[in-house]
Amino acid sequence: MKHGRAVMMAKDLVAVERCALTLAQFGDLADVPPELEWLANITNPKTRRAYKNDVGEFSDFTGLRHPTEIRTITRAHVIAWRKHLESRALAPSSIRRKLSALSALFDYLCEHNAVAGNPVDVKRPMSNNNEGSTPALGDAQARKLLDAPPDVT
Repeated sequence: MKHGRAVMMAKDLVAVERCALTLAQFGDLADVPPELEWLANITNPKTRRAYKNDVGEFSDFTGLRHPTEIRTITRAHVIAWRKHLESRALAPSSIRRKLSALSALFDYLCEHNAVAGNPVDVKRPMSNNNEGSTPALGDAQARKLLDAPPDVT
């Protein structure tokens, strides 16, 4: 009885459609490098576009021609790219985002045993953690606003 229930559960988890993929399509999908699989799995289109651009910019900087070549990258390559980004006078938040995109890719590659470690473990520009970039009222300004209307209104 247990075996019959397990088979029934397996059928519920698998799509019933037959031959959804051809043998060639199945083989092609099995050969997709993890580097491309990582990008395809990012569901937010704006994030996917930004990460694709950032990783593409890094690949151009290092001269990589094929997605799997990223597995040869070392920490020294990442540091050189960070210095290049700094020399372009990019905002610290932009440099941090670019490094984060690259780091996310390497985290994925580590999880899938495609690389031994994440070479993006480098210093990143400081960010404004204690102060927001949106202007806000100070306490004194807020008090002035609150005290401005006459008491009788």
